[in-house]
Amino acid sequence: MASKETSSCFVSVSRELTESIRKLIDKSSIKFIRGIKLETKNGKSEDRILVLTTWRLYLMAVKVPSKVEMTFNFLEIRSISTQPDLQVVIETDKSTYSFRLQSRDHLDHVINHVNYALSRIFNNSIFAPSICQSDSDLSDGSRKYSPSSDTSVETQRACGGFSETYAALCDYNGISCKEEVQWDVDTIYHSQDNREFNLLDFSHLESRDLAVIVASMAYNTWFTKLYCKDLRIGSEVTEQVLHTLSKSSSLEEITLENVGLKSDFPQKLSVALSENPASVIHSLNLAHNTLDNQGVCNLIQQVCRLSKGLRLLNLSKTSLSSKGVVSLSQALCSSDDYSNSLLHLDLSKNPGVLSGEDASNLHLFLSQPNCLVHLDLSSTDCSVDSLFGALLRGCCADLSYLNLSKNSFSHRKVKDSLPYFILILPASAFSLLP
Repeated sequence: MASKETSSCFVSVSRELTESIRKLIDKSSIKFIRGIKLETKNGKSEDRILVLTTWRLYLMAVKVPSKVEMTFNFLEIRSISTQPDLQVVIETDKSTYSFRLQSRDHLDHVINHVNYALSRIFNNSIFAPSICQSDSDLSDGSRKYSPSSDTSVETQRACGGFSETYAALCDYNGISCKEEVQWDVDTIYHSQDNREFNLLDFSHLESRDLAVIVASMAYNTWFTKLYCKDLRIGSEVTEQVLHTLSKSSSLEEITLENVGLKSDFPQKLSVALSENPASVIHSLNLAHNTLDNQGVCNLIQQVCRLSKGLRLLNLSKTSLSSKGVVSLSQALCSSDDYSNSLLHLDLSKNPGVLSGEDASNLHLFLSQPNCLVHLDLSSTDCSVDSLFGALLRGCCADLSYLNLSKNSFSHRKVKDSLPYFILILPASAFSLLP
């Protein structure tokens, strides 16, 4: 504890000064107001008022009316170190700040508050930054704090604390926090135990707002599905989708159907997934987006390495080429894991993709024992008679939906004998007609 003599050197925060500060900063968010000694560039120290809010630090001038001299969100902090004489050094993206506090209790409060805020933002994720640098006990001048401390966050929060992460990211990005988003998640999603986050629920919001919503899922462990269909999303949202998939350890199913993805999205997604060893993605729907074929090939190879196995892949109407089908087929044939995991495969509405000899690679997978339940190869120019042989050998056990519409029965001019088999499917599930 600092001596009385040392403490008396600090400016006191009067009631008038406190009220002036509360007029500048939302008083409901203020958690800490104290006088400090801020080091200047010339090595001297000057009186300032330190204010901590829920997600932000302020340094205020000691005058009425009060004035904000500097502020930053806790997410901008790169490191915090404690030094002798109750000194704290904070390094941010833009600058470094060094100041001295009045007492050890004050120092504890500052460090613990930042630590607590970050733990709530990152939800104790393994990706939470270790910002506090120290080597010994505080009595010797430093103490280590982990923003991912298990004791710093309540175990039960609505939808895994989504609303708090969202509020912090809104503050960080300088946009208003939409209470309707928090209410919908905390009330509707939580009460229904809904683990699928549907961006269509917030389609009326601007692109920047949607981007922050998606970013809030990066460290959230409640939601397992991200869904968006028939809603054009901009580059801001797309970039945050990629960021989230590079960090999330809980998202299992991604649907981005007819959302206007750029052609390079598959390649970027492949990189994002490769950076996330904790990814549990097993279902991917990118249907009705025009995608770069080489990127799709790379993505397919990466998806097939995922730890949970591939259960659903929908590449309908994505400009997929025969080369992409070859990459997919080779990946699926490379391990028995995919024969035991892939339930839903949709390559439909990619004209010509199965018209050549490369189709034999897919036939090879289909002819092996597998657990496919849903197969859609409509409008791919596949030869139905050639496909039936593969289906007879591998797919008949579990297949309940088969769509081969808008394909020719045979590419051959002469009638050759066909393998005899009976394929039993619900009448509504089987389609050969245009």
